Amino acid sequence: MRRIAHISDLHFGCTNPDVVEGLITELNADRPDLIVISGDFTMRSRQVEYRQAQAFLNRLTSRWIGVPGNHDIACFPLPGRFIRPFQRYCCFIAEETEPTFLDEEIGVVCLNTVRTWAPDPDWSQGRIGREQILRAGARLAALPPHVFRIVVGHHPFAPPPWNEKARLVGRAGAALDAFRRHHVGLTLAGHFHRHYSRFVTVDGVQRDAACAIGGQQLLVVQAGSATSTRLRGREPNAYNRIVVENGAATVTVRLWNGADWQDAPCSTGVSKLFVDPSGTRNAGLATERAAT
Repeated sequence: MRRIAHISDLHFGCTNPDVVEGLITELNADRPDLIVISGDFTMRSRQVEYRQAQAFLNRLTSRWIGVPGNHDIACFPLPGRFIRPFQRYCCFIAEETEPTFLDEEIGVVCLNTVRTWAPDPDWSQGRIGREQILRAGARLAALPPHVFRIVVGHHPFAPPPWNEKARLVGRAGAALDAFRRHHVGLTLAGHFHRHYSRFVTVDGVQRDAACAIGGQQLLVVQAGSATSTRLRGREPNAYNRIVVENGAATVTVRLWNGADWQDAPCSTGVSKLFVDPSGTRNAGLATERAAT
């Protein structure tokens, strides 16, 4: 069994100090086997914000792995954005922007979806290059066949149920096709500051997590903002607690109630979710489970 904490969109520079302390306390008490951070460590990529993010990471007792988000590259001055966009990230957070993790039960492959510019005037939108898809595919193919496969990026791979036309990371479809070919069970991302989970099946159809039946299952998991004050959709700060056991995963959303963390009630969306990427257990049925 492996326990994973999936946190995202920390946004040091505009955090709630009580939530930051509460998250550190919870993660260090739970002692997950791995903490996955899907980008946006900072708000404006300032050095003071990176130092705050670094201090946060240094207080965690569990191993962690992460990717940059669009807020982790400087907007100004423009020469720095184009010439050395990840200089501060690599200095304060991690030298690698696409790290990997492997142990006896899980394999994690990270993708840097951040772009320094785009033809679209909204540069915050991410994209995956063709060479990145090939590289990720090679890394996934090299994993031992028995490990549960997870891909991490900052930008979303599937739209939220409440907005089917939401913008996704560029080449999301091609990336998901590659992930399915390599039997990926979960993708973990953030960016929207709201949590949701959706299955993408072999036919490419997106289904809400509670009603996907049959076939190889790939679950797209989005995390809310773990510590930022920039909340959306009346959703509090949130993160995902994931348990991988016997080749399958259970995802539980944890919400900040103002004083502590608690499991999300079913009325806010999926609180506990079972996924088996092989589609062989439970006749390939993914079930929404009530919070305990």
